[in-house]
Amino acid sequence: MKFNEWAELICAVISLLVIAIIGMKQYRQSKRMEEFERRQDERDERRHAEGNKAQAVEFISKYYTDRGLIPLCAVAAMYNDLFHYSRKMYWEFCCLVPEVQNLILKYCDLDLRVRKENDLFVRCIAAVEAALRDRFPEDKTILYEDGKYVLRSLERYAGERLPAPRVDLPPERLDSSFLSPDGCAPEYDYLIRKVLSEAFESRDASFTPISHLKKEYQFQASSEIEACRFATTVAFYAATYGSGDETNDRDYGCPGGFDGERIETMEDLFLLAVFQIYTKLLLPNEG
Repeated sequence: MKFNEWAELICAVISLLVIAIIGMKQYRQSKRMEEFERRQDERDERRHAEGNKAQAVEFISKYYTDRGLIPLCAVAAMYNDLFHYSRKMYWEFCCLVPEVQNLILKYCDLDLRVRKENDLFVRCIAAVEAALRDRFPEDKTILYEDGKYVLRSLERYAGERLPAPRVDLPPERLDSSFLSPDGCAPEYDYLIRKVLSEAFESRDASFTPISHLKKEYQFQASSEIEACRFATTVAFYAATYGSGDETNDRDYGCPGGFDGERIETMEDLFLLAVFQIYTKLLLPNEG
């Protein structure tokens, strides 16, 4: 082999060694960068999780005395997180990212989770109407025009306190052991609760509980806010007794009956009704 051929071979071997060394260094550098980025990602994730936890704990601590209303915060966020709710607790919850919202629900040991729900109110009204129509086909509806009186409880009277009961019920009808969800006027809810519970327990399809209640509560002579309260309360109890879901072992919460928190405004009542319909008639049917 000639000298120039040896020189070319040696140069080629050296070039291969150099390429191999450079490649090895690049590989090691790449592994070091990957490890650095992995540690950075883990650190960022820890900081993110710690930040979410801090926000969730801060929210629960801030509203601890009203923590029983947290399920209604979730409903508010799912119904319309851009609505300016009159109760500060609701709109502050809506300002949080869903990850923090669900962390709050988790820390409260609730099975409810915030998620995207298209046309939530429309679906809720349809579910209640179906439950009433299937059980009492001869009765009149209170949820006509897409449940306008229920919806107006929020859209027109959100910050208004629940109107004082206008209908006088005989004292002997009241049950002192019963506390209605609003925690302040059991005499208003009692007849609605009694009539609907007995009607749903019966097997008589000719029952017309809504028509009976509209007459008892003088619905036709009601002001709009009174009509809204009546329709929304009926929707709440129709979902309660029309669900057939008594054996469900999931804990979605019990707003208004947890630990002294109160359902005081029409906004509270609206969210309570949607919560009851959602957890009693919609979620169980999702399998």
